[in-house]
Amino acid sequence: MEKAESNNYNITDLMKEEKDLPEGSYKLGFKSVTSRGYRIDEWTGSWVATALVYQIVSGIVLFFYYSQIDPYHSTLYMIDDVPFGHIILTSHLYMAYAMIALVYFHMMRQWFVGTYRGKWRWLQWMLGVVLFLLTIFTAILGYMLANTAIAMAAVHIGILFMQRSVMGRILPGNLINWLEAILIGNYTTPALFSHLLALHVAVFTSLMLGIFVVHFMLFERSGLASDKPKKGEMIPWFPTNLLYAMFSGIVLVGIILIFAAVFPQTLTLAYGSLAYGTFPVPDWYITPVYKLMDVAGYGLGTGGVPLLIGILMFIFLLPFIDRYHNKGVLERPWITAFGIFMLIGIAVMTVWGYSQPGLSQTRLMTLYLWWTITFISFITVYAMRFAKRDGELIENN
Repeated sequence: MEKAESNNYNITDLMKEEKDLPEGSYKLGFKSVTSRGYRIDEWTGSWVATALVYQIVSGIVLFFYYSQIDPYHSTLYMIDDVPFGHIILTSHLYMAYAMIALVYFHMMRQWFVGTYRGKWRWLQWMLGVVLFLLTIFTAILGYMLANTAIAMAAVHIGILFMQRSVMGRILPGNLINWLEAILIGNYTTPALFSHLLALHVAVFTSLMLGIFVVHFMLFERSGLASDKPKKGEMIPWFPTNLLYAMFSGIVLVGIILIFAAVFPQTLTLAYGSLAYGTFPVPDWYITPVYKLMDVAGYGLGTGGVPLLIGILMFIFLLPFIDRYHNKGVLERPWITAFGIFMLIGIAVMTVWGYSQPGLSQTRLMTLYLWWTITFISFITVYAMRFAKRDGELIENN
C-alpha cells in the first residue's frame, strides 16, 4: 500500500534546489512527466486555468459594454446589439459553470486520491480551497450584475448573511456596516453595481489570478503525486506538456462556444417586474447553501451558517486532520466517508432546493435526512473496507 508523504512546513525550502530530479525542475521550473502523467484526470487543474484565462478575456470584452447606471438594459444591449455579444455573454456564463464544476471535480479527486499530503501539497491544498471559495464568490458577484429579480434576491440574502448570521452576531456592528458598504455602497443603483463590478472584476479576479500563480508554482515544485521521476522515461515540459495543455484548453473553449451558440442565455425578469406566483431559485452552484439555510436557518448555535463554516474549516485543514499513514481510498475510511457524505449532501440539497424552494422543514425531518446520509456514507465505506480485508485474507490463505 502506498504510503503518504510527510509534509514540509519550512517555506524557505521552496527556494532551495532539489537534487536528483529531471531536467527542468530547478527551483520553480516546469517539471517533466512520464507518459502516465498524460491521463485526462491529471489535467483538471489545466482546464481550470484555461477557464480562468477565458473568463478574464471575455470579461474584458463585456466590460466595455456594461453600465452600472442601467445594468439590466446594458446587458440586454450586449445580447441584442453587440456583434457576437450573445455568444460572448453566454459563453462567459457557461465557462463560469464549467470552472466551478472543474474545481469541484479537481478538489474531490485530490480528496479521494489523498494527494493533499506531502512536501508542499498541504499548502497547495489550502490555496486550492481559497481558490474554490473565490471562484464561488466571483461567480455570485457576476450573477448579481444583471440586476434581475433573482440577482437582487441574492444581494438581499448576502446582506442577511452579514446581519443575522454568525458574522452579524460576533463581529462589531461598525465592522458589519463597513462590510455592507463595501458590497452595496449607499443603496443607490449606480453605487451598488459599481461596487459589485469592482469586487467582481478587480478584487476577486485579481486575488484568484495571484493565488493561482502561487498554486501552480507549488504544483510544479511538487510534481504529480502519482508520477515518480524516472531517468530516461521523462517527457520534457516543452514542447510536449505545453502543447498538450494548449490543445486540451482549445477543446474546452470550443465545447463551451458550441453550447453557447446552441443554448443561448435567456435573461430573466428585471428587478421590480411583476411576477406573480414565482419564487426565485438561484443557480445550481448556490442552491445547496440556499437550501441549507432554509433547512437549518441562520441561528448561531444550530443554524446552517455555523455548519457551513465548520465544514469549510474541516476541508481547509484536511492535510493536518488526516493522520492515516496510507493514501488508499479504503485505507483512509473516515476521510473517504466524509467525502462521500459531502457529495451526497450537496446533491440532495441541490435537488431539494429546486423542487421545494423556500420551504423549510421540521427539525425532525432535518435530523432524519442528515443521519440517513451519514449512515449511508460511513456504512458503505466500512463495509467495502471489511470486504477487501476478507478478500486479502482468503488470498493469503
